[in-house]
Amino acid sequence: MENNIRKLTNSIVEYYEMPLEYLMKISKNSFLYKDETDKEYFLKVSPFNSSEKFKFLESLSIDNVIYPHLNKENEYITKQNGNSFYIMDFYKQNNIIKEVKAQNLLKELSYLHNKSIIKRQLSSRLSRPKFEEITKELDNRFRILENYVRSVEIENLNIFSMPILGNYQYILDAKKELVMLQKRIINFVKAKEKVEYVFIHNRPSLEHLLNIKGVNYLVSIEKGKIGISSLDLAKFYIENEDLEIDYQELIVHDVFKDDNNFYYDYFRFLVLYILIKKIVISSEKYLTAQSFINVSNSVKKYFNTFLDSNKNISKQDES
Repeated sequence: MENNIRKLTNSIVEYYEMPLEYLMKISKNSFLYKDETDKEYFLKVSPFNSSEKFKFLESLSIDNVIYPHLNKENEYITKQNGNSFYIMDFYKQNNIIKEVKAQNLLKELSYLHNKSIIKRQLSSRLSRPKFEEITKELDNRFRILENYVRSVEIENLNIFSMPILGNYQYILDAKKELVMLQKRIINFVKAKEKVEYVFIHNRPSLEHLLNIKGVNYLVSIEKGKIGISSLDLAKFYIENEDLEIDYQELIVHDVFKDDNNFYYDYFRFLVLYILIKKIVISSEKYLTAQSFINVSNSVKKYFNTFLDSNKNISKQDES
């Protein structure tokens, strides 16, 4: 650890010509430094190809992302001594109400998506392998869940088996919805429609939104990629579903704007897919029982939030 810090510190001097002093470790891959005036800097170990992502966003004049300092080779990412990393100014943050921060994050994600649109025709040849992989994963997951529930059914009822059996119906509701959404998405792909690919953040956490003098910025875009905005929105919703926010208004009407059912259907498919993957089956029955309760509550909230909109928006043939 100390040896790695020393290597990073030496690389900073060499590539940025800034004699910085190491202060502390923030996380596994991020560190805090300061210069001789006590100005603080944030250093993060990052894949070297992150530089191309920053350059791509810069070429689109996207200004709601904080860019790292350029090194002496005019690169955002420095690769030296077995490490690749970037440096940016460190900004202390004030506590902001989570509901407010979540809505601000969604606005910045929408801005990022809208500024990076690339229209492409969906290719069934390219889409099929990934979708078949997801389908196989879901089938296997539901088969494991079904076998587990059957094993619980033959046992005597107790405080752990009751919530598992009582909430399984909601898991089956999610399965039925997933099958319906999958058919719609497949039909859309077969129709060879054009869709809007965008740069997605891919880790839309509240921690990855900074407010600097009243202006919001996205950070930690290293995992970002070209994809469909529904993925960012699904991850955003899953992380923040417990907040007191009108998601039907915020996501369905404000983001999807009732104008294209594919993105909305794909969003809902991803939400349920992520929820089903979160179910824990453990030898410790209390953990499994709590997992069933948590996921079932999320599934019920999903249907209460998005089902009516589904009737209004999704009009593709489900056959």
